[in-house]
Order: sequence, then structure tokens, then C-alpha cells
Amino acid sequence: MEDNFSNSKSLGDIYRIIYQNKECSRQEIAKLLDISLPTVTQNLNKLRDLGFIYNAGSFESTGGRKPTILRCVPSARFAMGIDITQNHLSIVLIDLDLNIIASDRIRVTYEETEDYFNIIKSVVEDVIHDNIPDRSKLLGVGISMPILIGPDQKSITYATVIHVSPNIYEKLSQYIDAPILLFNDANSAGLAESWRAHYTEPMVYLSLSSSVGGANMNNQNIYTGVNWRGCEFGHMTIIPHGKRCYCGQYGCLDAYCSSNVLSDFAGGDLKKFFTELELGRNRGLMNVFHDYMDHLAVAVNNLRMCYDCNVVLGGYVGAYMSEYIDIFRKKAISLNPFEQDGSFIRVCHYRTEASAVGAAVYYINEFLQTF
Repeated sequence: MEDNFSNSKSLGDIYRIIYQNKECSRQEIAKLLDISLPTVTQNLNKLRDLGFIYNAGSFESTGGRKPTILRCVPSARFAMGIDITQNHLSIVLIDLDLNIIASDRIRVTYEETEDYFNIIKSVVEDVIHDNIPDRSKLLGVGISMPILIGPDQKSITYATVIHVSPNIYEKLSQYIDAPILLFNDANSAGLAESWRAHYTEPMVYLSLSSSVGGANMNNQNIYTGVNWRGCEFGHMTIIPHGKRCYCGQYGCLDAYCSSNVLSDFAGGDLKKFFTELELGRNRGLMNVFHDYMDHLAVAVNNLRMCYDCNVVLGGYVGAYMSEYIDIFRKKAISLNPFEQDGSFIRVCHYRTEASAVGAAVYYINEFLQTF
């Protein structure tokens, strides 16, 4: 066995092994990392003293002494995510196991005013006060918005859905007493989905909210593109010279498959639209929804042709698609020249607050990689 690891590297490697496997024994760790049992024991003692792992009983014996079950302490660290939209503010606090410890959703119009920023500050501080006795356990606060951001995750390169000042990072930093970074909302939602579903293979997340976006995940990592504009699926042209999109172009997917396309037929209430749809009495709404799915099927087929991986329907509309997934799969697969099985089309796990969770997940991942 090679035992020439530095202690710090051994400590991080051992912690990551336990985290990734959910539970592990001392013997399994030694085998997986090819280090000696004394080295493993020394580092496990450090991790216990630091409050990162605990003994959770014993595995069944295969002969001899029963191995101890080692697990990570979920509450050893926390991360917060804030999703800012034009009309809502959502805040979640998650632990290392991605359990949502606290959440709040406030209906408030986005304004870059002292009153608005003080609302954010107040909710953040209340969540910390009520749930994190030791503030040093908060890793950071990820802020998700329907914007395109630069590689520094502080600058903004495009913001039309919501009118955000170029210096919004500096403004928010004055009101949030923790490390913060900015995130594109669809990328954040894709990150949350990939972690929640434990995707290790490539996956495309299609966010169907008040604007359409997406993410391409590969082994739980976001593909950002060269200019950090990767996976702007809402601006794929699906009908040349079609409806005008908010971006100024014509025929974009966003113009046909944003959640507003459906909610506008129910007074702006998407839940009401699907409630009426489920009753099956309004033929007009049924026709609207089938047209919506026809356009969506074109986009999903294009994504399958481009990426050849699972396509997850998320966002506001994705949260309602479970009841209609079989119908939709038939529509999408009818366009596919290679397959007759539409099971690659999935419905999102997070029905609400996916973007906020994903913005928080970033800090969990950063913590694990740099432990």
C-alpha cells in the first residue's frame, strides 16, 4: 500500500468517499484509497473531532468484528439559495445532504430600492438566526436570476426578462452578510436536478417557466459555453418568422413554450390552467395545451438529436407534466427517426424552488471539492 498521501489530502479524500457512498466502513475506505488502516483511523478521528462524521452503528459481520458504519453529519455545513424573479423572492437553506431545512417564498415586485434589499436582508437573517446556531457553518449564498452572467459570477452580460443593474452584485453584497455569487436561474435548476437525481451521465434540463432556459449537465457539472451563454434553449428557432420573442427575434421556443403561453388563458394563474385542464370540460384549454406540447415536442426532439441524453422537463410547467408525460412522449417520439421509446423524457424532481436549491448546491459542491 502507498501511504505517501499528505494528511490534508487523506482527510479530504476520506471525507469525500464517505459523502459519495452515503455510508462506509474503515476497511472499505482503506481499500478504495489504497492507504493503510492506521492512516485511515487517524484521519477518521480528526473528522469526528471536527464534527463532520459520526458512527451510525455496525455493518453485518462477514466474520470477525462488525465494521463500524461511518456517515457524514448533514448539519456540519449549510448553504443558502435565493431565487429572484420579477414578482417573487424565494429563499432556501439546505444542509450537506441537500435537505431543505428552511424555505420562504414572498410575492414582491423586483425593485432595486432600499426597501426591497432590506426585505432580502431580513429574510436571510431570520433564516440564519432560526436554523444555524454557529454562523460560520454557512458556506455562502447563491443568488439565482433570469440573467446571463460572466465567468466571474458577479458581472451581468444580458438581462431582459428582469431589468437588473450592471452593479447588482455590489448592491446585494451590502445587504447579505455572507459570501455571494450570481447564477443563471435555469443553470441553477439543472444543477439541483442533477444532484437530486444523482445523474452521473449527461442530462439536459429544459426550464419551462415565465421564460424558457436550460442547462446541460455532465457528471453534475454545468456546461456554460465559451461565452457563458450555453443552453439558451429558449432562443432556438422552432418556427422561422413565427411569433415575436421578447429578445426581439421571431419564432423562438420561448414565444411558444413559456409558462405564460398557458397561464394567459387562465388569468395569469398556471395552477388554475392545469386544474381546469384536469377537469376536461374546457375544449379550448385542451387545444391550447396540445398545441403547446406539439411545439415542445419539436424542441425536445432537437435536444435529443443534439445531446443524445435524457431530457428533463422542469420549471413551472415541468412541475405539472407528470399527468401528461405519456401523451407528450408519444408526440416527441413521433419526430424521432431512431427510437420508439420516449422514456428518456423525464419530469423534474424539484417541483418548486429548483433554482434556489441549485444556487445553494454550488457552495456544497465547492466545499466538497476543496475540503
